[in-house]
Amino acid sequence: MQKTGSFKSKQDVQYIVGCNVRKICKEKDVNLMEFSEEIDISYEYLRHIVSIGGKKSLSFYSMYKIAKILGITMDELCSGIFDDKNKLK
Repeated sequence: MQKTGSFKSKQDVQYIVGCNVRKICKEKDVNLMEFSEEIDISYEYLRHIVSIGGKKSLSFYSMYKIAKILGITMDELCSGIFDDKNKLK
């Protein structure tokens, strides 16, 4: 097994995923209210996910649904989590 070094904090991971969701939704001109209904989470919860600071986390299944509906891969959704060059400031 390959040694991975230190882990990012839970808050860092939530922040990265939230930023990726926000960025991709903006690029695809996705209405967050309608999108929250499609992925079956409340609009308020989705707002907390995509807000700066990533105040809420997502289950793996919710991440899967988000990726599937947006037509992206889980790798794209998690972009930046495993890349130590993109550390948060």
